[in-house]
Amino acid sequence: MTNAFYDIVTDFYEYGWGESFHFARIYKGDTFEQAIKRHEQYLSLKLGMNDKHKTLDVGCGVGGPLREIVRLSGAHITGINNNAYQIERCKAYSRNLGIESRTDFVKGDFTNMPRELDGKFDSAYAVEATVHSPKLEMVYGQVFRALKPGGLFATYEWVTTPKYDENNPEHGRIIHGIEEGNSIPSLSSYEQALEAAKSVGFEVLEYEDMAMLEDCHDPWYLTLKGSFSFSGFRMTRIGRWTTHKLVYFLECLRIVAPGSTDVASFLNNTADALVKGGELEIFTPMFFILLKKPSTAQ
Repeated sequence: MTNAFYDIVTDFYEYGWGESFHFARIYKGDTFEQAIKRHEQYLSLKLGMNDKHKTLDVGCGVGGPLREIVRLSGAHITGINNNAYQIERCKAYSRNLGIESRTDFVKGDFTNMPRELDGKFDSAYAVEATVHSPKLEMVYGQVFRALKPGGLFATYEWVTTPKYDENNPEHGRIIHGIEEGNSIPSLSSYEQALEAAKSVGFEVLEYEDMAMLEDCHDPWYLTLKGSFSFSGFRMTRIGRWTTHKLVYFLECLRIVAPGSTDVASFLNNTADALVKGGELEIFTPMFFILLKKPSTAQ
């Protein structure tokens, strides 16, 4: 379902969210764009990336984080993505920015990566992408194979938090709404994500829920909830309502594809579930994990 899902929603995501399909830790005074870029740059810093590195972007979307990290680190980054439309978007962006020599893209399933990627990379990262794997072990095992011995893997995971109560009907409805609206097989917990990494051979170096608030932070879901700015208007609740009405009008005129209004409505409901999950602190889209493939591993 995920491939068909992203064929439909990619243009909606780019319109409403930009080139980087992820959330971010937000510091007070940040613009949305500043927060997104810092969240991406953090991965590069944690991985120690430089212009000698060959790095794998696991589930690269349309390549927003990849392009930011290439320009920061100078590394050569290969993005893997199983969606042909998004791969073409990646290539077009790289071509327009003149970074084709520093980027490569592979259309493929990140739970069954091509053997030619084995042992090729100094580092790897994933930005809210591996949640689409039926089991985290499946994608983590493939990343482990793709890394050189001693290589590092940094990931932001969508997971439930210790505050999630599976016996609470409201919690269940919210988490189901997040899963259904984002084509997710099943959300893991903190502990399940860490155990999945260990089970395929990784050493866990660091982990942190970056959604946990300090006095200097705003909630990660603030933009979806209704923080208003001209640039962020499309992501707010009123902005999403306005977009829904516009899409309905365009669909009636046959300017956009049939079914576009249903997609817009579906994504609005998903956004509401994400906000509720964030407010109750039962869900996080940014459980950061830093992993290492042992130097003795093959």
